[in-house]
Formats: sequence, structure tokens, C-alpha cells
Amino acid sequence: MSVASGESEAAAPGPTRLRSIATGEWVISRTNHYWLTIFWLTVGLVLWVILRNVLWFVGFVSLYAIWITHLAGWAAETPVEEESDGEDG
Repeated sequence: MSVASGESEAAAPGPTRLRSIATGEWVISRTNHYWLTIFWLTVGLVLWVILRNVLWFVGFVSLYAIWITHLAGWAAETPVEEESDGEDG
């Protein structure tokens, strides 16, 4: 009755609503990257100009950059579709 470490019992079939909210997929499905970039740059620039000399903001931006970098690396390593055991065709 030995179970190899790292094995999961069963994966959830498809993304759940919570996962969609947490990963931001619901935003991507309702808009395009152009408008998200414009929003990000304008709001980010205004906040940076106002708060650039405030220590908590600098710390937050640093932690945010680390967090986003880790998420991007995780997303790059995570397959979009599940691999099948059998051959198609």
C-alpha cells in the first residue's frame, strides 16, 4: 500500500470559478490586451508619480514585481491542456 510521493488523487476537470477569478482569466475573456495595457500604464504612472517617495509603496512595488515574476514563470511551465496517455488518431 505504498503511494509514490507527488501523486495526486484526481485533478479537477477544468478551471473553477475561483481559479478563473484568481488568475484573471475572467478579465482576459471580456477584453483585449490593448485596453488592459493602457489602463495599467495610466493608473500605474499616476500612482507612481504620487507615491514614489513613500517607503511602503516602494516595498509594495518590489514585492509585486517578485510575485508577478514568479507567476509568469509558473505559467510558462504549466501546460495549458492536459496531456493524454493514449495516442490520438
